Amino acid sequence: MRTREKLAAELRKVAAISAEHAPKYEAFARRAETGEFDDYADTYVCPITQLHAELTAAGFTKFAARVANGEFDATKEESDEWARSPSGQDAAKQLSPEMRKVLGLDLIN
Repeated sequence: MRTREKLAAELRKVAAISAEHAPKYEAFARRAETGEFDDYADTYVCPITQLHAELTAAGFTKFAARVANGEFDATKEESDEWARSPSGQDAAKQLSPEMRKVLGLDLIN
């Protein structure tokens, strides 16, 4: 299961037991499903931090704490997928060969 799917599912679990806040949690879940808050999304400077800030602003501090504790951080597989993507390759090209080696970022072309 991708992290975005896990995040959306957990948001919906909370929505199911919190009728008062269910619409807000559902709105976050729909956004999560699109990948908006994925660690490697190009949506925000730091998407997971954006999610934390928005949850906190909405008063959802318990869920925000789960985010801050890394429960919804990207997996190694998602990191590798990003590294092969155009965005990841662009980032890798800006690094020295030595730094790419340290980070395990290979240039595809």
